[in-house]
Amino acid sequence: MPSLSTRPRVKSNAVPEADKALLIVAQSAELAVHDLYLNAITKAGFAGDELATMQLFADHHLAYVQAIGGLLGSDAPFERDDAIYQQFVGATSSGATATRTLQALENTLAATHTDILSRIVGTNGAELVASIIVVEARHAAVFGSLPTMSLTSALDNPAVSLLPPATGTTTETTTETTVAP
Repeated sequence: MPSLSTRPRVKSNAVPEADKALLIVAQSAELAVHDLYLNAITKAGFAGDELATMQLFADHHLAYVQAIGGLLGSDAPFERDDAIYQQFVGATSSGATATRTLQALENTLAATHTDILSRIVGTNGAELVASIIVVEARHAAVFGSLPTMSLTSALDNPAVSLLPPATGTTTETTTETTVAP
């Protein structure tokens, strides 16, 4: 597995200052979910195709952490959101609860990144965040295809953004996630 200890040595000029805090939130949430996948892989007893899927999804989240780090340069903290990790680590330790929890987290990250996308001003960060949203929605749909779950749990869900409401706006809760084919 690639190391997160190697950090870029130059300041990034590619990211507008206003976007940095949003991208740091995205990176820390992605790292927390990556670590939750590793916990599920280690403790939940997955095998075969389910294990391969979990490993692939963990790799996706690590790739997002690294891609965001590439945009942020030396401003990237590469620190997981420990509150997210601690809240869900117990629920990712057994198979049945792990899949439901990870699906909910995929939906939450999709909602969070959609919120970030609505606030971000730079096109480079927007392109990256938009590409992540699509994959995370698909991850949730894959969980919905498992025999112990339903696709409805991926499509109709109460996921809300992890970000606080933007100043001067009202929050609207949606219970529908669009999953691209």
